[in-house]
Amino acid sequence: MGRYFIFFLWSAGWLFNGSSVAAQNIQPYFFGQNAWMPDTIGIAAACASPPCYLNGKLHKQWGNITGSGARSVRFGGIAADRNRPTNFQYIKMIDSIRAKGMEPVIQVPFDGGVYTAAQAAAIVQHVNITKQRNVKYWIIGNEPDLAYSYNTASQVAVYFKSFASAMKAVDPTILTIGPECAWYNSSIINGLTTPGGAYDITGRDSAGRFYIDIVSFHTYPFNGSQTRDQVITKITQPGGFAANLATLNTRLANCNAFHNRSGPAALTAAVTEANINWQNNSLDNLNGVGVNSFIGGQFIAEMFGAGMKHGLSMMNIWSVVEGNSVALNIGYIDPASFKKKPVYYHYKMAAENFSGVYADGVSTFTNVKAFGSRSAQQINVMIMNQDAVNNHSYTVRLNTAAIGGTMALKININASVAVSYTDNIDSQSTQVLTFDVYGNLLKKQVYGLSTHAQSNLRPSLILMAGALPVSLSEFAASREGSGVVLRWTTQSERNNAGFIVQKSVDGYQFNDINFIEGVGTSSSERRYETTDDAPGEGTVYYRLAQVDFSGEQEYSQIVAVQAGVTQLADITVYPNPSYDGQFTVTLSSLADRAFELVITDMYGRKVHSAVTGTDDDGNARIPVNSQLSPGIYLIHIHSEHQLQTEKIIIK
Repeated sequence: MGRYFIFFLWSAGWLFNGSSVAAQNIQPYFFGQNAWMPDTIGIAAACASPPCYLNGKLHKQWGNITGSGARSVRFGGIAADRNRPTNFQYIKMIDSIRAKGMEPVIQVPFDGGVYTAAQAAAIVQHVNITKQRNVKYWIIGNEPDLAYSYNTASQVAVYFKSFASAMKAVDPTILTIGPECAWYNSSIINGLTTPGGAYDITGRDSAGRFYIDIVSFHTYPFNGSQTRDQVITKITQPGGFAANLATLNTRLANCNAFHNRSGPAALTAAVTEANINWQNNSLDNLNGVGVNSFIGGQFIAEMFGAGMKHGLSMMNIWSVVEGNSVALNIGYIDPASFKKKPVYYHYKMAAENFSGVYADGVSTFTNVKAFGSRSAQQINVMIMNQDAVNNHSYTVRLNTAAIGGTMALKININASVAVSYTDNIDSQSTQVLTFDVYGNLLKKQVYGLSTHAQSNLRPSLILMAGALPVSLSEFAASREGSGVVLRWTTQSERNNAGFIVQKSVDGYQFNDINFIEGVGTSSSERRYETTDDAPGEGTVYYRLAQVDFSGEQEYSQIVAVQAGVTQLADITVYPNPSYDGQFTVTLSSLADRAFELVITDMYGRKVHSAVTGTDDDGNARIPVNSQLSPGIYLIHIHSEHQLQTEKIIIK
């Protein structure tokens, strides 16, 4: 790991200054994590020197990592730099990450010169060429200013250039990331990003390939001795996290102009390790100020806000689970109880709700933070009350116009909608408000120290008028007797909302078979039984369409029902979303068997098909070469009596 321990990031420096910032798209892999504590790295079951431990807990947490909304996972840090992972470990980690729909970010080791550029190139060769895993993001080394005691740009430039050229000679399509400084180390970063300077690494090598694509650093603002007031003000103070991101973006813009880098070739920034501190106070708990505290979760969310505002390509929190003491317990899941901490739920609330374009926020109270995002479907706003005592009544307005009324707490979110909303927020609590694009409130998530965290409860969800009425992931079907029973559990329903049960005999073209009205209850199990089944051994496919108040529909996953029918295991589609219409499909459960792949649009029209088999590893990688327009598609995998369907996105 970077500085031996690592975790989440976020920043809210945007909240209290009225400065205008160009609207930034929230990048598809922005919300990231770090793969810490696998069983082994290299041949070591533990790091060469404490405090760094490998207890094999990571593999138990993939479901929770996915559940937190993570989009990318970095496999790196000090352990992976000191002990080169084996080829098997690289492939296993990459496949584990992709099996859960996340993007791998892989570090090659340098360890102060122990490993060479030729060895780094061999890793890329094995992963991307021999095993065809097509990993896009590659980090070179780890924390040179801490792990290697390098303190000049010249020291970093020498190894970074040689590694990048060797790796891109093997696979020119990869993107390289560095220098991975342990903090925003301007003495190194400035030299590496001075256009045309002696140690500039932002230009091209002799083969015409750019040395670096993403400039990165790590951030752990505190060492565990911080006060509550320092936590509240740290991110936005002069020279703080938000200011460093603004400075770096200015430098990268100058490098882009000097080297004529634009579009996909333009330099971007990333923070690949982050947390509130690299170690906690030895007594840290929910009421403290470290990673185990409630305000620690809010701090991470605030860092995310700054990262989205300044267009970071990714922010990878350190880490999932680690530590054998309170001081070293800095993951978002507790290693002893496996309970999810407030940092986990703040991460989840941000990652699951924020997409599209970042919307700047301004609050009249310095200890109430707010920011938002706007997509084609909705506007999301996060409000965090860091006041230890006082509840507040507030008005939030979804544009920058002056807010009238008597509320002392006024919040502007720059989402270009002339609508205001008034509510209350408790002390030490966080809310996420979801509006439609017209400013109608659809749902509210509430998470508080006393109301949730102290009882180990997840955030509460309150659905408003117009909210979609059912959690589609809970839709299931089973054969009972001669018929099929469909079941789903509603969180809340409105009387004028409803569900459309749809059926298909080929898995592509679905037809409505019944409409079920909402009944206005909460947490109720719904059931639909049909005897309208396919004859003989045929497979029947069902999906559920939920209809909101305006008549718009959202579809559930497709379920298949037949005697002996099973779902294919461990299907991975990546990259997802894709920006060039190219996808690779990996299936680990179809060794020596043929299968059919079909892609349909959301209307059931077939747009691509192929028949293929698996390689020696039991995997099948299928580049989809058809020129698909931007949009949402369904990819269907058929093999004998098996079906798997996944959603893919082309941007």
